[in-house]
Amino acid sequence: MLDAIGECLLPGVEGAGSTPDDEIPADRLRRLSWAPVPGSAAPERFVRAILDASAEGSALPDGTTVIVDPVGDGWLRRLGSHLDIEVGHGEWRESSPLGRPVVAVGALQGDMFVAELYVITTPHRVRLSVDADAGTATATWNIVPLTSPSLALRVRSPLMTRPDVA
Repeated sequence: MLDAIGECLLPGVEGAGSTPDDEIPADRLRRLSWAPVPGSAAPERFVRAILDASAEGSALPDGTTVIVDPVGDGWLRRLGSHLDIEVGHGEWRESSPLGRPVVAVGALQGDMFVAELYVITTPHRVRLSVDADAGTATATWNIVPLTSPSLALRVRSPLMTRPDVA
């Protein structure tokens, strides 16, 4: 087995930057990114809504206040009294509302504010939709976390998804 590794694999593994072929995957990795939410910016539009958590595995509890506050070239999304997440338009904006990093991007789609929130240290993503006219919002996971659907638990540092286990 070791002879096969020495004969087949090791000759192809050279020092970093040793061949032009190394640049192809490096360039591709530099250009990789999540697509931003399509839509327009509405920097002057302030929206206040109440979260409807009727969907199974909602990321936020029912009745949570959701505020979309225009800030510069993006928004500040206030989720309840303690979770403020910066949201960019056309570009991802990073913030750490409770100590763990989150990146977010959003846009106005008709009368809906839509934002994608990625908890970048986990495989989880939340889509936050706010209906400006109706004053309602939803927060849904792409994949509901196994231990708890609470977004606040995912962005709290240190990560403690099972407070019942010491």
